[in-house]
Amino acid sequence: MEMFFGIFAAGCGIYCLYGYYLARFKKQAAARILLPKDVDVKNCKDLEGYCRETSRPLLILGIVTTLYGASDIYNTKAGGAGTLFLVMMCALFITVIVFVMKVRKINKKYFGDFVK
Repeated sequence: MEMFFGIFAAGCGIYCLYGYYLARFKKQAAARILLPKDVDVKNCKDLEGYCRETSRPLLILGIVTTLYGASDIYNTKAGGAGTLFLVMMCALFITVIVFVMKVRKINKKYFGDFVK
């Protein structure tokens, strides 16, 4: 039970990396990560442009979240990684805030009135 948050964070990071893969290579939007529940991907003005703009924030969030999860798991199992864990926690916090602001701006650009 001690490693729950680390495993959860690593799983979320891998899911974000999967969303990056979908956006970058398949040209599909990872709607569960990027869009509110009531917005449909079909309402996008330019899906290819949307995927291009959201792929980098997804990649950065996926990497930072996976590294945070790994550092939490390592700190729980081996201990002694307090400073690394604290740095990764701060990096995750900042990354999530920047990600939300960036994706909200991109959603307004490509979905217009459909996004609140």
